[in-house]
Amino acid sequence: MLKQILVLLLLLPLVFPTSINFQVQNQSCPDNANFLQVLYNLPTCIVEKFFSSLISGFVYGATQFLQNALNFIVKGPDITLFCSPYTNVMKVLESLYSLALMGVGAYYIASAAEPEKMNDAKAWLHRIIFMIVALSVSYSLFSMILQLNQYITNSLYDNALDNLSIQATFSSIVFGFVISFNFILVAALTFFTLLIRYIMIPFLLLLFPVGIFLYFIPYTKKWGSFMLKFIILIVFMTSIDALLVSGLSALFSTNDPNLAGGFVQGMSLMLGFGLIGFINLIIYLVAVLSVVGEGMKAMEGVLSIAWKIAMLAAFL
Repeated sequence: MLKQILVLLLLLPLVFPTSINFQVQNQSCPDNANFLQVLYNLPTCIVEKFFSSLISGFVYGATQFLQNALNFIVKGPDITLFCSPYTNVMKVLESLYSLALMGVGAYYIASAAEPEKMNDAKAWLHRIIFMIVALSVSYSLFSMILQLNQYITNSLYDNALDNLSIQATFSSIVFGFVISFNFILVAALTFFTLLIRYIMIPFLLLLFPVGIFLYFIPYTKKWGSFMLKFIILIVFMTSIDALLVSGLSALFSTNDPNLAGGFVQGMSLMLGFGLIGFINLIIYLVAVLSVVGEGMKAMEGVLSIAWKIAMLAAFL
């Protein structure tokens, strides 16, 4: 499984040549300074050059994060690499629903004299048949969901950011350092939230048939429903991101002179991708809190059953 994930990451193409360049005006050592001026201001020059290099490094790192984040938005993983583990999951589920089918058949035969129990057995049989049909097309269904998300994402995505060139110069080295540091933070947040989603897709493929199986079992229907909702939410995350990127592209495409400056464009890019990363983080938090909530409910049910068994044992 790890080998397939590494192959996915290696096969991801790197495009979107966005150019971002933040520079700081050197007050103590300008480019046209003479030797004596440089020598006189040498300590200050060293500090300025050091922070200028840090700013350049932060901006370069942020650019790489953003370029790769855009790739993760428009490029989906190849799930055919995970057919083998998916087949193993399906074999386990086939064994389970085969046992369930035999159990329902035995229950139907044993309750032949009781119409109410026969109706219950028929209802169970219908559920199992629908489950078998749904599981048999689960791979194609999951692939169709991915393709639908990819279609929506590609329809919303605008290539206006592909050749975007931002040039900004800061007169204050402290201000430039703060802006560039925040820039790499929001870019890293966006990149890692999308990287996690990209890596999760193969695992969601394996969870999808499990969710279908649990959904058609009355006692675990809530868990199956939750699992399927969780999968859909993570899959369509990039559609929401593509919508935000499209809005950001529309902002840069306007002819408003107030948006033509490099500083304004840089801040807009930072805030826009920061919003994408923040929304992705909220989606993950909602999913995690939902898992915790469902787990707490299941734990309460288990404790309630254990308490009843303990009370019955005490009376006996």
